[in-house]
Amino acid sequence: MNSIKDWLTFAQEERFAIGAFNVANLETLKAVVNAADKLSAPVIIEASPGESTFVGIRQLRYLINAYHEETGLPIFLNLDHSHDVEVTKESIAVGFDLIHFDGSEFDLEENKSALSELVPLAHAHDLVFEGEMDHIQGSSADHRQESLAEMVDTSKYTNPEKAAEFVEETGIDIFAAFFGNVHGVYDEAPKLDFDRLREIREHVSCFLSMHGGSGIADQDVRTAIQVGKISKVNVNSEMRIAFRETLEHELNNTDEIAMYKIMPPVIDAVQKVVEQKIMIFGSEGKAKK
Repeated sequence: MNSIKDWLTFAQEERFAIGAFNVANLETLKAVVNAADKLSAPVIIEASPGESTFVGIRQLRYLINAYHEETGLPIFLNLDHSHDVEVTKESIAVGFDLIHFDGSEFDLEENKSALSELVPLAHAHDLVFEGEMDHIQGSSADHRQESLAEMVDTSKYTNPEKAAEFVEETGIDIFAAFFGNVHGVYDEAPKLDFDRLREIREHVSCFLSMHGGSGIADQDVRTAIQVGKISKVNVNSEMRIAFRETLEHELNNTDEIAMYKIMPPVIDAVQKVVEQKIMIFGSEGKAKK
């Protein structure tokens, strides 16, 4: 298997998910690759427009190419939550393997209109395209002092029939479903609506992704993968928290000014998060050479 579509199909058939891990610097990228190499797992490296602009869109593509060549692992690059048509086009041209356009806060027809332009362009480059119809609440941040119950609106969960129409009309390859999963880490674990997810799976023919992979109870993640045949799970906040907390600890306990000497424990902390997620998703050992 060489293509991300092949791997997503394999994941769906075998009931495991490929972890999609956000990166915004070399240290986080190293942590993800190290974890994938240690556990022989396929991984998706992803970056939001803000993250990819910070690293450099082309530079990020080159880095992924270098790690793929060095490890021989299936490492794929995803544009995460793009809201801008031109930024999306640039990422398609650069050669991202997956493209996620998030038009969930647009008018539905405006969202569909953007996808009608972008999906064929991505497919012409043999890329996999992800769309989002229902705005998945929260943000990829540390909300542990905030109440999840006050933030989640269950009336906004994905309607299975409307999702089927959306997928059919837009031609997307991956549908980002909303069934209780939220972005960020809160004072309690989100409660997933497995009945809703089961209905979505019955109605939607394409691959399903689960955003908000941070903060959800481990067993609930496993259940969601089985119930929804979810092929891709996104993780960001837990990695960011591990990075910041470990970096703060290191800086508060050293006079060292050479940053590369301070970063190994930070990389290790993020790597541990990624390893844990890979094992929860069931993708360890799937990429044995």
